[in-house]
Amino acid sequence: MTASCFFINKWLLVILVFFGFGLVPGQAQSLSPQARISLITCSPGDELYSMYGHSAIRINDPSYGIDYVFNYGTFDFSTPNFYPKFVMGKLKYKLAVSNFSDFLAAYQYYNRSVYEQVLNLTLPQKNAVFQFLQTNYLPENREYYYDFFFDNCATRIRDVFQKTLGDSLRFNPALNQKQLSFRQIVGIYQSPLPWADFGVDLAMGATSDRKASATEYMFIPDYLQEGFAKATLQGQSGNAPFAQPVATLFKANPPTEVPVPLRPGIICWALLVFGVVLTGYQWRQKRPDYSFDVVLFSVVGVLGCVILFLTTSSDYKAFAQNLNLLWTIPLHLPVALLLLRRKTPHFLKIYFLLTAGLMALLLITWRWLPQEYHPAFFPLVLLLGVRAAFIYYQEKRKQLKTNL
Repeated sequence: MTASCFFINKWLLVILVFFGFGLVPGQAQSLSPQARISLITCSPGDELYSMYGHSAIRINDPSYGIDYVFNYGTFDFSTPNFYPKFVMGKLKYKLAVSNFSDFLAAYQYYNRSVYEQVLNLTLPQKNAVFQFLQTNYLPENREYYYDFFFDNCATRIRDVFQKTLGDSLRFNPALNQKQLSFRQIVGIYQSPLPWADFGVDLAMGATSDRKASATEYMFIPDYLQEGFAKATLQGQSGNAPFAQPVATLFKANPPTEVPVPLRPGIICWALLVFGVVLTGYQWRQKRPDYSFDVVLFSVVGVLGCVILFLTTSSDYKAFAQNLNLLWTIPLHLPVALLLLRRKTPHFLKIYFLLTAGLMALLLITWRWLPQEYHPAFFPLVLLLGVRAAFIYYQEKRKQLKTNL
């Protein structure tokens, strides 16, 4: 997207697209020997839409008065059913072009650093890249279906150069030496926004826990910059660095850190403590009150319905095979409502016994699951297990009294 590879700022998009109309003519242009092609990397912002950073390609040819930015991260807010399409992965993103001065001014306005790596290309290679971008900018070619990890503003740029330069471009296979998964990579950028990190971990499935290959690693703008810095380009005189050293075009002021006192972990552990204290109190009183459980299991059931929808219906690969459904069980929603009845169905006892057993199994196998759970999920799973076991005990005791 314009403000980020994952989210977008509407006003930044308006600025860039407004000034970009009509920049690239319909007939393909060629570049002069003075032309430079570079990778532009924009630092992450402090908002949800900008936390992953952004990448673009700059074409600068002073001989022809050209200074364009090709940006694969824009979409149209006026698209019918915009939000459903966005969630379902069916929203079309598109390549946009703007004047570099307008692009830079927009990021200066939002206090986000902008870096440039001039690429060591021959004139034929520069023209091949420029012609590829012009062809890609044609109305019939500029749109594409976005994917968080595999088709975004950074991966599109990586692919532009792989397609135009072929085997002469060689990325360093040692990228991602730490063998980070996709989830771990995005988690680095989500850490300043703990609730965003919590929500994204809820939505992402086990597919996000696969280790990213050296090429896939470049789906994040900062890592695309690293990939270009470590890449080589094979020429007649042998291998040469693909990119020149990084130049800073604008250095943002350090952001003001805003403390987040109520982090997900604090809230979830506080809920667990409250739930355990409540369970102990109700156990001694021997008067079952399921008000807390109706709210708890209803909310978890709603989360489960949302996650089930995302993992089965969305085209985003990041949402597939979501093992959070093992504890955010959609059936909790209708079952929780049954707890409001004065005479509860007999099967509730078995249902909550199975739930307590499943939560216990999850806690035991936590470290060996194929999906990495957010640490704040642990107290929630434990709380669900404690309350499910308590409901089972209360229902069993009621049935024993009835049979006497």
